[in-house]
Amino acid sequence: MAEQTVIMHIDADAFFASVEQGFNPRLRGKPVIVGGLENQRGVVHTASYEARACGVRTGMPLFRAKALCPRAVFLKGNYEHYRAVSEVFREVYLKYTPEVEFTSLDDAYLNLTGAMHLYPSARRVAEEIKAEVWQRVGVSLSVGIGSNKVIARIASGLKKPGGVVEVPAGKEREFLAGLPVDALPGIGPMAREKLFDLGIFKVGQLARLPRGIMEQLFGKNGIKIWRFARGEDDRPVAAKIFPKQISRETSFEEDTADLELVRGTLQYLCERIGKKLRSEELTCRALAIKIKYSDFKFHTASARLPFATNNGNELDKIVRQLFEQIRLRRTRIRHVGVSVSHIEALNYQLTLFNDKTRREVLDAAIDEIRERFGFMAILPADTLQLRRKYRMEPNGYILHNPALTR
Repeated sequence: MAEQTVIMHIDADAFFASVEQGFNPRLRGKPVIVGGLENQRGVVHTASYEARACGVRTGMPLFRAKALCPRAVFLKGNYEHYRAVSEVFREVYLKYTPEVEFTSLDDAYLNLTGAMHLYPSARRVAEEIKAEVWQRVGVSLSVGIGSNKVIARIASGLKKPGGVVEVPAGKEREFLAGLPVDALPGIGPMAREKLFDLGIFKVGQLARLPRGIMEQLFGKNGIKIWRFARGEDDRPVAAKIFPKQISRETSFEEDTADLELVRGTLQYLCERIGKKLRSEELTCRALAIKIKYSDFKFHTASARLPFATNNGNELDKIVRQLFEQIRLRRTRIRHVGVSVSHIEALNYQLTLFNDKTRREVLDAAIDEIRERFGFMAILPADTLQLRRKYRMEPNGYILHNPALTR
């Protein structure tokens, strides 16, 4: 008889605000908003449950949060504090299983399948983890337990803060049926509206759709969502090994002195890197460019980014600054490249000094369009001039370096 798979998803409640309350007990019981000072421009990145009771929500402008909750304590946040607390999480989780996959600083999957003979139950493990984390850092955890990752993740969000929800094996579809469709990973605002237009409001309704309809509506991603709606998910729990560097580069078919063509190509490379980072749920904190001339001599320039990003437009802004810093020679250019490094897991709350909520929504919409219609379905205007030199296919320009069209 096959061993029953037991997956746990653990999510810290109001993580940044909870950490701040843990470091400063005088903040306990008070509304805390992390994202910036009350007189600064910006948005809420995390609000304590006391602030949420006043109507404050993630992504809300700080001035609006101040109006709703004038008694709130506004904090910029301290990334080093959050990373230190995340290391405590890791230390505790590894006591119970070596199979731990962190998807951000504050949430992780644990595969308890091979370790269940050591414990009375998965729920007991959840309660022990919650108790130790609270004792050590004063942060509340919500836990979901199921037979796969999607079930565990959805379950962990149903009884926040501090709840434990366990879905028995064989009850996955019953558990999901009555939930709203946007409870499923992959259902963003655009997809939700499209399903609403078809009269699909609950996961159970979506699960009854023919697979082909979901594929027609959302491409390959539609098949994944359809399987999630049926409680099916074969993704393993695996610690991520981050690449040291991701790069995209190309040689021009003819050496060029056309700087607009060079800039457009660099921007296109940034878009490719941004897509790669987002598809792997990664961000980067450093960037470099390389310019090689017709005599094979080259210039390089690099910069640390002010915040982690996976957005092609933000990468291109830094590339343009570096490009202007390089004293270009009066020699034609034969080759350009962009590379990013200091790569880490995507943590949606890390960018405490930037209003990134709108940008994330836009990136998600762009990725959804490209998933369905190909990478070239939507591009920055400056890259369109590459059509003068290169043939377009749905998945990219056919550049001199074919690896770039992956």
